[in-house]
Amino acid sequence: MMNLLVFLVLLFGLFGVVSSQYIMQYREAYYLWIKYIVYNKGNNTDPEEKKETCSKLESYSREICELANMIFLLFILISITFFMVVIAIEINIPLMKSPSPELNILYSTEILAFILYISLYIILSFLKIGLISPVSKTSAIDEKIFKVWYYFECHECKDEFFKKYPEPHRLYEIVAEKLDNNEIKASQDLMELVKPLRKKKNDAQA
Repeated sequence: MMNLLVFLVLLFGLFGVVSSQYIMQYREAYYLWIKYIVYNKGNNTDPEEKKETCSKLESYSREICELANMIFLLFILISITFFMVVIAIEINIPLMKSPSPELNILYSTEILAFILYISLYIILSFLKIGLISPVSKTSAIDEKIFKVWYYFECHECKDEFFKKYPEPHRLYEIVAEKLDNNEIKASQDLMELVKPLRKKKNDAQA
């Protein structure tokens, strides 16, 4: 049982490391949104700076989605380990004499496990990652990244070879969603590129 508790603490530590990386990427992406959308600093942007900003945005989008996937996976592992710890404690409590130091340790361990698990939900709420939503959809920052990406017409800045691929996937998913809702306009090439994504979404809703 103590091994399970140690494993739970190690998983929680790894969760903290991944979360800190997520926060760093979130902060950098948020800064670009503040700079170019809130304060409208993109009007006189030269082509090279524009391309550099686009490359940063696509990098942040991919990394944030990957980190969100890792956080989601760690959440599942922590949940499984937590329930295993609680079950092990509940099995061992009737075997202990009352009162005894060993019984107090078991109760303390159970309380610690619950504190760690509850804090996990609090951290996730601060990270703005929804557990009910599909994996990789961190809409709080995705929308902000997309607004800057669309503002600079980043798809059109790409080399012709790379225009054929809807990567990073999340940005092109948002393009498809917004086209379906008539929220944006797009070139014919971009509309053709996201056509499979729109069809996939419509089939899923059917």
